[in-house]
Amino acid sequence: MSKEEELLEREKRLAEREKEIETREKKLDAFSAAVQDRKEAWYDHVRLSEKQLTVIIRIVYALLGIVAVLIILEATGIFKL
Repeated sequence: MSKEEELLEREKRLAEREKEIETREKKLDAFSAAVQDRKEAWYDHVRLSEKQLTVIIRIVYALLGIVAVLIILEATGIFKL
């Protein structure tokens, strides 16, 4: 293969990768929009400010993480309740 053919082949591969990346970005944008809509629905139902609700959600996530770590530690025998 000549250098021109190699360059054309690389350009084709790059174009295909760009198309794949664009489709992935579109899917992620749709997912992000769905998450944002779900979050805004919570803000409408709960009579707290956005900042307060975000803090509460982060605390709940932290507590879930702690529980998961304790379960793992207990399963390995490092920590006993």
